[in-house]
Amino acid sequence: MERKPKRSKTLLMSNEEERRSMTFGIQMLPDDLVLNCLARVSRMYYPVLSLVSKRFRSFLTSTELFQTRNLLGRTESFLYVCLRIRHVSNPLRLFTLCRRPNSSTKVMVPILSPDSIPKYLPDVVLVGSNIYVIGGSIKNNASSSVMVMDCRSHTWREAQIMRAARVNPSACVLDGKIYVAGGCQNPDATIWMEVFDTKTQTWEFVSSPGEEICRDLTRCESIGYDGNVYVKSMQTYGLYELHKGRWRKGQPSMSRGGSLSSLCVIDNVLYSCWSCMIDWYDSEEKLWKRLKGLEGLF
Repeated sequence: MERKPKRSKTLLMSNEEERRSMTFGIQMLPDDLVLNCLARVSRMYYPVLSLVSKRFRSFLTSTELFQTRNLLGRTESFLYVCLRIRHVSNPLRLFTLCRRPNSSTKVMVPILSPDSIPKYLPDVVLVGSNIYVIGGSIKNNASSSVMVMDCRSHTWREAQIMRAARVNPSACVLDGKIYVAGGCQNPDATIWMEVFDTKTQTWEFVSSPGEEICRDLTRCESIGYDGNVYVKSMQTYGLYELHKGRWRKGQPSMSRGGSLSSLCVIDNVLYSCWSCMIDWYDSEEKLWKRLKGLEGLF
């Protein structure tokens, strides 16, 4: 059996010593220089760097670090996945897609969440760099809690609670505001929907579409698109549209099927994924068209 030259082992030891020396050298720098160095490193290395020292962990979760990254133009986009798993003790799970250092392999890494977050039947939305976990059930009771995770540092905080407790609500985002519908144990239609202003951090109720419609929308899905909020009943599949504070019947062609969960809005264009195809909605002609250029990918 052929043996590796001893100098290869020596070289590896030398590289390890060099890395340790470099890490030690960075830690001796002033705070502003350490921040400047860390801001130039890809976020995929942050989990490893957080193990270096408590000082590094403090830097990696600081708002100053991400302000420095913005100034240097070193911002990155990351994919987050929310899984709702039924019949287990912790059904709500958050993951982020990361690349292993020195490898092209990508893995889903779980994100730790505080015990105070309702794990059963909340809804989750993204506003900017914040993920909001809204409502849910705690010990079989509806919750009005709103928890926020900063995607830049994976730190959690409590936001202003909702005016009504909700289990399995439907939330969507429009113009930086979060609209939350349904999920109330109280049948009062006046509290059926409320909206959260993420700038002022305040909640207020939204005008009701009527008691009869609200009863139909006990189980519903919603989406914000083209300046309007669309809510679809999962019982009768009726579609309703909130336009400038007033409710009206939505365009049946827009929902194309029984669920709004397969819809996605990107740059104010509505996309639908179904039967291994991706279509986009032409709001002027009010019909769906096939997204070209994806032939052979499915």
